[in-house]
Amino acid sequence: MLKSLTCLLVVAASIACMAPSQPSPAGGVSPTIQVQTGSEFDLVVNQQAVVEGTPLRIRFNGVSNESRCPSDVQCVWAGNAVVHLNLTSTGNPGSDVALNTTLDPKSADYAGYRVTLVGLKPYPRSGSPIPAGDYVASLRVERR
Repeated sequence: MLKSLTCLLVVAASIACMAPSQPSPAGGVSPTIQVQTGSEFDLVVNQQAVVEGTPLRIRFNGVSNESRCPSDVQCVWAGNAVVHLNLTSTGNPGSDVALNTTLDPKSADYAGYRVTLVGLKPYPRSGSPIPAGDYVASLRVERR
């Protein structure tokens, strides 16, 4: 009994001492994440990535022209969605870019780097519009 009580107290104390390493907005997602070149990463709407070891910042502003074929429908064309990003880097003017899921361009060159849209989640379902804030863009950054 004493052993169980001791274990319970240790677990409770551990949970009570845990704190997030950085403040998070509503929904528990950090407004800024650090990413590495060459690695795929996800951004939610209004989230920003800082590319480690560079002055490059990428902000996911949202999605427009969502016309991807719903996953539960058979379509003649896959459709397309347009992802809007803002790219900034010290010493360079900021750049708003629009990348496509199906059409070109799927990537943009900026300040010596290439930013590529790898995917967009969630995938649409018929009769269920995706709320603007629920999108997650999968991206990759590489040196040019």
